[in-house]
Amino acid sequence: MVSTNNSPEFFDEEISPFYSRVGNDYIKSFKRGQIFWTHIHYNEEDIKFWRPKDYDDTKTSASEFVISSSPGDVFNRNTPLYSPKLDIKEEFPVIRSKKRPVILIAPVPGRIAIGNIRGGGKINLNLSIVAPLYSVVDHGGKAKYPTKFLDRVRKLEFPNIFFVPKKSGERIRDSICRLDRFQSCFHNQMHSLNLCLDDGVLKVFKGQIGFYLTERYGDDYKTYRELFLSPTVTSF
Repeated sequence: MVSTNNSPEFFDEEISPFYSRVGNDYIKSFKRGQIFWTHIHYNEEDIKFWRPKDYDDTKTSASEFVISSSPGDVFNRNTPLYSPKLDIKEEFPVIRSKKRPVILIAPVPGRIAIGNIRGGGKINLNLSIVAPLYSVVDHGGKAKYPTKFLDRVRKLEFPNIFFVPKKSGERIRDSICRLDRFQSCFHNQMHSLNLCLDDGVLKVFKGQIGFYLTERYGDDYKTYRELFLSPTVTSF
């Protein structure tokens, strides 16, 4: 045990290596902690909808839409659309998307060998759960977040935000991983990298996910978090 006086200030400085390679089969691999590129949706707090502007004579087909902020019959329209298909209890929300790196949280579950009910819900969806990365500086090098905030993230203070250091060869910049923006992604829409969180980092990351989702606090996540948040705790 050594005193924190000579220890790194942040988790990403304390643990090394931070990343490791998946291996030659990385393209087919869906490993927890693996890095991928995929499109991430931006749901706005002030939700808007695409509403038909012009209908055909049957009022069931539309080819032109306009943005509506708060229609009075939202999710309760009188007539369904058949082209494009839209039930009376459904809406087309206005959503932006952007390709960005993500960390795989949970791969597609094992296939359930049972048939679907005709006209019913699908059982096997081929969906993975990912957490997106957001770079802390823009392309011009301008900071997006206060330094004091990032320092606290790097000390594991916030259960919903995890700091990820840059990996230039893989186009990964210094970023924050937002657990509060978990998203489900289809397998065939994810581009895999030969890069993943190293086992030691992954253990802490899993511990943080557990703490964020269930308030279970322990193991390596608790050890490292208290190391950096408490000046009296000693390092390894």
